[in-house]
Amino acid sequence: MDASGCYYTVLGVDSSADDAAIRLAYRKLMRRYHPDVNRAEEAAAQAQSINEAYACLKDPDERAAYDRQREAPRSRPRPNFTAGQWSPPRGAGWQPPGPKATIIEIESPPHKIRASILILALIVTFIIFAATSAIPPIEPVPPPTVTIDSKAMPAGEAG
Repeated sequence: MDASGCYYTVLGVDSSADDAAIRLAYRKLMRRYHPDVNRAEEAAAQAQSINEAYACLKDPDERAAYDRQREAPRSRPRPNFTAGQWSPPRGAGWQPPGPKATIIEIESPPHKIRASILILALIVTFIIFAATSAIPPIEPVPPPTVTIDSKAMPAGEAG
């Protein structure tokens, strides 16, 4: 569940609302808070909350699980202190809270910078091509020929 509260409250519908009412409320709110329409930072955060609420409530299984969670008693597990040490709750599926995920958006470089990089890459490619094309190919060296002088060999060893 998001920080702003109940998903039904985020969409402005009753918990007994049908799928059509939820979809209509979602579309109406997104026309108002969508980042393409409303450039305010608060609108972007609101649109994210609306999307999260709608993603849960549009799926019947997720909605049923969400409703069960809302109806469950809101008792928190109490820490057990024994000899000054804290032990975590023993319930199934309990995990210590992890760090919050942070989404980092990386802007692409401006068009002029991308064009400059492309032109520089083309120039380097042409220079390397011209330099390697100017070198003459290496001719294969024939193996050395060995001549045997029969006069230099002793008479008994000649073949």
